[in-house]
Amino acid sequence: MKKVISFATIIFVFATSVRATVDDDFIEANNFYKAGDYEQAIATYNSILNQGYVSVPLYYNLGNAYFRADNLAAAILNYERALKIDPLDKDVLQNLDYVNSKTTDRFNKVPELFITRWFNAILSWFTVSQWGMITIILMVLVCVSAVVFFLTQSYRIRQIGFYVGIVMLVLLVCAYVNGSVLKNRMENINYAIVMSPSVMVKSSPDEDSADKFLIHEGCKVEIEDNVNNWCKVKLSDGNTGWIEKIAVENI
Repeated sequence: MKKVISFATIIFVFATSVRATVDDDFIEANNFYKAGDYEQAIATYNSILNQGYVSVPLYYNLGNAYFRADNLAAAILNYERALKIDPLDKDVLQNLDYVNSKTTDRFNKVPELFITRWFNAILSWFTVSQWGMITIILMVLVCVSAVVFFLTQSYRIRQIGFYVGIVMLVLLVCAYVNGSVLKNRMENINYAIVMSPSVMVKSSPDEDSADKFLIHEGCKVEIEDNVNNWCKVKLSDGNTGWIEKIAVENI
């Protein structure tokens, strides 16, 4: 037992010391940023990422540093990575919108059906973890309503328990579906940012194939397929084509 406790103590001390080092690096990177040394700030933020630590503030600050260093594509990439953790962060959304306004490409999004737009709006109310927490809370409420219905003698209270339970059950199903759909989208829909100054989109995964259109750094694309060193991309306006993988970086 003493060996187990000693081992746990060692792990705790090690984790605490590593965490303290990361915090110190983050503060140092912030100081570089405040001093206007953006390249050094970027290097320090990236060193934290290389240690395996990710967070919204880290990606957000790194995006800010890249923007100050006039690297719009890298700034957008890191803002988008921050939004994968917390899609509702207002500061990240505001900065991303501003930086996107500085990019070259402008595409009209494919019009959505009203029901699709309405469903997507509901999904965006909460993050995956928040939908999961809501699901658990509603599950508890359904159980409480069932207990009230089966164990209470009063007809009036049983009736209330029944109807409240039905409403909670419907909301439970909706919350579970919303969380599952949002999680599936985050895990299975692969987006990337164009990092090269400009890229010619081809009709097939071949350098000699016909040119379709030109896209520029900072453009967000959906990766639909991969063939050797090529990937098929889809733009927000619905247009598709092939570009070399080296030109993009996954979010």
